[in-house]
Amino acid sequence: MKRVFSIIAMLGFAIAAWGQQALGPGSGIVSPEIHPDHTVTFRYHGPKAVTVRLTGDFLPTRPVEIETGGQKLVYDAPGVVDLKEGPGGIWEYTTEPLAGELYMYTFLVDGVKVMDPSNIYQIRDVATWTNVFTLSAEPGDKGWYYEVHDVPHGSVSHVWYESPALESKQRRLSIYTPPGYEGSSARYPVLYLLHGSGGDEDAWTDLGRTAQILDNLIAEGKAKPMIVVMPNGVWFNQAAPGAAVNMFQPTFTNSRSQSTEEIENSFPDIMNFIEKNYRVAKGYANTAVAGLSMGGRQSFMLSLRYPGKFGYVGLFSGVGLTEGNEASIDKVFAARPRLYWIGCGKADGVMVNTRKLVDYCNAKGHPITFYESEGGHTWRNWRIYLTCFTQQLFK
Repeated sequence: MKRVFSIIAMLGFAIAAWGQQALGPGSGIVSPEIHPDHTVTFRYHGPKAVTVRLTGDFLPTRPVEIETGGQKLVYDAPGVVDLKEGPGGIWEYTTEPLAGELYMYTFLVDGVKVMDPSNIYQIRDVATWTNVFTLSAEPGDKGWYYEVHDVPHGSVSHVWYESPALESKQRRLSIYTPPGYEGSSARYPVLYLLHGSGGDEDAWTDLGRTAQILDNLIAEGKAKPMIVVMPNGVWFNQAAPGAAVNMFQPTFTNSRSQSTEEIENSFPDIMNFIEKNYRVAKGYANTAVAGLSMGGRQSFMLSLRYPGKFGYVGLFSGVGLTEGNEASIDKVFAARPRLYWIGCGKADGVMVNTRKLVDYCNAKGHPITFYESEGGHTWRNWRIYLTCFTQQLFK
């Protein structure tokens, strides 16, 4: 009997030790290490590796050719550099000084993608995981707004609502409530913020840094305290992977709404839920809608469908067709929106349709704000657009 107890005790000790080991300090290697001069060192322990490379959006881009629909397209992919092996099988690479930003990267070990085992910070974009880090070169730069600071914080919650229009009784929203919401009786304006193709209700909180941006802007007095509602904009998907359907693998195909009609029809379900369950300041002057890419197209169509509903509209790298919608566009501006904001990158393929809308509005004398940035169809631009747009809301 003593022998049995001894074996059980040893097993218990082994399990406890394994659990404690899992709670330990990870690899013990610092990577990435951000230096005072804003250079960054990456390290990887691979004594048996033949090659270790780094790919990230802070490196010079490289042209990559892909074939789709029988056509060959060339796009700018993140650059790749070699790490140099040092003592103990530690591979290293140090960048040039970087500007303030949120950066994404992964390792390529003998040609195989590997996450940085020393960096627990990871983000999912559609079905791809990457390591991330933020860097602020000076207070108030882009990276500063994406970081967490010692300021009052809002809350992000995931809630479920019913959508009779979609015959779905369980759909999921991500909702940001501003600092002090829980202890206040005040009513707040609402921004409905829509994601792009392949995304879901988690995209704007994770990739877009919505909570960090709003917390920091509100603390500085640059943005009004507001509620931000981030729905799942794919009418046939209830929620993000793991929240509704087990083992759901997102792709651009199964997480993209080819038509916005279902979103237009069902959007009142979202608004009714929010106005019933949250302290909302209702009305045209207190309601905004914005989105990126597919979500920008949906925001455009929502503004046409409900011209007196949204006093503020933001189209981030996504617009609908101007041709055939001229009369509806005129009705939108007849309702005198407080802000109709359009942003797009110079290298973005969406710029063709964006120019058509901008040119039409300018020709008709419709007041718009057009923000033309560098770069293309990327989160790096969409975070900038959100930062700029929210500072102009509800004022």
